[in-house]
Amino acid sequence: MKVGVITFHSANNYGATLQAWALQKVLKGFGADAGVINYHPDIIDALYDPMQLSRGPKRYAKMLKIALRKRDSLKRYNSFQKFLHKNFKLIGDFRRYEELAAARLGLDAYIVGSDQVWNPTHIGGYDPAYYLEFAEAGSRKISYAASIGSDYINPKYKDKMKNALSSFNAISVRERSIKDAISELSGKPAQLVLDPTLLLAREDYDEIKVKSRIKEPYILLYMIEKNPQVIALANRLSVSLGMPVIQRRPIKGLTNELPPFYTADAGQFLGLIEGASYVISNSFHGTVFSIIYGKPFVSMLHSDTGSRVVDLLTELGLESHIVHDLSDFEGFSSFALDSEAVGKRLETLRQSSIDFLKKSLFE
Repeated sequence: MKVGVITFHSANNYGATLQAWALQKVLKGFGADAGVINYHPDIIDALYDPMQLSRGPKRYAKMLKIALRKRDSLKRYNSFQKFLHKNFKLIGDFRRYEELAAARLGLDAYIVGSDQVWNPTHIGGYDPAYYLEFAEAGSRKISYAASIGSDYINPKYKDKMKNALSSFNAISVRERSIKDAISELSGKPAQLVLDPTLLLAREDYDEIKVKSRIKEPYILLYMIEKNPQVIALANRLSVSLGMPVIQRRPIKGLTNELPPFYTADAGQFLGLIEGASYVISNSFHGTVFSIIYGKPFVSMLHSDTGSRVVDLLTELGLESHIVHDLSDFEGFSSFALDSEAVGKRLETLRQSSIDFLKKSLFE
């Protein structure tokens, strides 16, 4: 079976890259000829490409000056692009929906997701690509862990969404809060499933993981949304343990810091998680990979995506790892992780999600 996934694979973001890679690997594990449809519209590319080649000569000249001043941005972009082309089976190369629709890829099944592929803010309103309107008649259309990015469906796009989703063979979402609304809108049952990264075991990531070169014990701080309390907690732990902190990008406030890992690719990021003694994060995928690698961790919630972390940790019985405020922090007991117990709970959830995918594709 030939299967194509359409998602935000080209975003220079560890979570976006790894969820796409994980879904591709799971599908290949089913025996499918699976790849990622290389649809990367300007609205996505513009967020990450420091050169902005699509924006005309004036924009190009401006961004070239910025890129030369900020060489790390260009190095990071190139690092992600190299990882992408090395580790993904990319199908085509499409920057506009019209190009994708005209390609007629002839696949047996199309999957949209994971990530916020139905969030109108991210995709510039309504993009038919992420509702699989380009798929040929007779092919299977599936959503896997798709997200709207909010707790409600924007009325402006409701009719278009309803029409598109009514032709899907199977629908799954990643947030409990939107599950019933999508089911009602589409007229089809919507299943809650795990993020693709959680469908794989730790050993599966050895294929892309790059072992950390840092020899001394360290605390990894993975902060997506700047939060002074996250920094304060990292400093408190660093002083208590005498360990330095490594984090994604330079910020003020850390008292004992290793050089940041801003230009690391997704495989190097995994190695840094694996090598850490402790992890502090307000990122969903920072939390996910702490669990996968059995790291002592705490999560301080992101203002927009914190509900995902709460849902996951509640399902796994790990609510004690959530720190809403520094006053809630209970010391090292907050980091303790019973990997065996968590593994058993995770396996149950994992099997349900894998069953959804298999049934959607093959039955």
